[in-house]
Amino acid sequence: MERNYQRICSILFYTFFFIYLSLLLHALIFQRIHWPMAMRSINIVPFYTISNYVLEFVRGSVYSRFAFDNLFFNILFFTPLGLYLPILRSGKKTITYFSWILSFSLAVEILQWCFRLGAADIDDVILNSFGGFLGLMAYKALFAVFKQQKRVRFCITVLSTVAGIPALYFAYRHIFGIH
Repeated sequence: MERNYQRICSILFYTFFFIYLSLLLHALIFQRIHWPMAMRSINIVPFYTISNYVLEFVRGSVYSRFAFDNLFFNILFFTPLGLYLPILRSGKKTITYFSWILSFSLAVEILQWCFRLGAADIDDVILNSFGGFLGLMAYKALFAVFKQQKRVRFCITVLSTVAGIPALYFAYRHIFGIH
């Protein structure tokens, strides 16, 4: 009975991770392939875009909704990665997981620039990495409470089922205006 329970939990965990990764890659790369105007721009000045977005949001300009969405969703989309990585590759130090998240975000920005799929922006890397860091801290908090990897994995599977995937799906629809 216990073995079947663990098998079901594993199947659900990996299924939700695959769904999350598919939505993430689609939102960051594949959705942009169909944009009518290919563009290539780059920002390598840290916090330049973030500070402009914060100013737009504070001023309440017509771009404030876009600015808020960009900041919020760049963080939100990478938070689950920080929860999933320590379970997928257990036994590593937090800095290792954080380096992987940072590298993945950087790779996405480079791909966006190389293939003209949007603007490559160091601020996106900063926001994505911060989101991943929040996920890593949430994982550490769950591990402190549950004390066992399999219990944390079960908790993350339940969170993915109840809140994670629906939240990412809603965010994805919101960003791309799908109704």
